[in-house]
Amino acid sequence: MNVANAEPAADGDGERPPSVRVEGRETVVVSAARTRSDDLPRATRTCTVECASGVRGTDEWAGVPVDALAVAADFPGETTHLHVAAADFAADVPIRPALGGILAFEREGDREDGAVGLPRFVADGVPGERLVKRVERLSAVALDAGEEPEVG
Repeated sequence: MNVANAEPAADGDGERPPSVRVEGRETVVVSAARTRSDDLPRATRTCTVECASGVRGTDEWAGVPVDALAVAADFPGETTHLHVAAADFAADVPIRPALGGILAFEREGDREDGAVGLPRFVADGVPGERLVKRVERLSAVALDAGEEPEVG
């Protein structure tokens, strides 16, 4: 299977599960089903997320390491930020802490809202407002010196 061109399979209802486009020099499409296959590595991270409301929670998240996605999508060497986008929100995350994160398709624990907001970008040391929920796209970007990273 060619990782750059793989599309997620339809589920039993004929609908495609949520998928995320990862854009560098190549485009990779990632879904929860692909995190359980052999073509992408799977990782688990324990991260504390502090929401804009001030609520903090430490959870175990499972998904694909961002550094593996960067390799699969062939992020250019001049990449300074990871642009994380949902339908209604986007944030630019400095590339170094972003590479230590994961694109999570699962959240462990007994919380009733365990699947709410997935897929989600999570990484330790990244402010909560940049840990985007319901991610649709990750893109390698090169911001110019003095250019403000997007959040909102």
